[in-house]
Amino acid sequence: MIGIENTTFQDLMDLLRVERDAIRAGEFNALTELAAQKESLIEQVAALEPLDPQALEALRAIAAENQRLLEAALKGVRSAQRRLRAVINAANGFNAYDRSGQVKPIRKDDGSLEFRA
Repeated sequence: MIGIENTTFQDLMDLLRVERDAIRAGEFNALTELAAQKESLIEQVAALEPLDPQALEALRAIAAENQRLLEAALKGVRSAQRRLRAVINAANGFNAYDRSGQVKPIRKDDGSLEFRA
């Protein structure tokens, strides 16, 4: 069995740590290059003798953490996109209700919006 001392395995673990740091720092452009390197190292590690269970668990743990961080980052980006859409829509106008309870669109450029100083 190959232990944690294997240099290819260590290179993969180090790369996963770099990936984790890039995700935390929001350096998502770096992830594309890291993915290619990671794929190559995974292939090399897979070709080695079987890894001991401790080594596999360490690899699984850091990969799972990176996955969790990526999912959280993606959730944050989607939330920011929704908020930005809401702000843009609000800047263009909004719906209000008139005295009879009917929806009345208030738009920026149709003269229905009055600005006061």
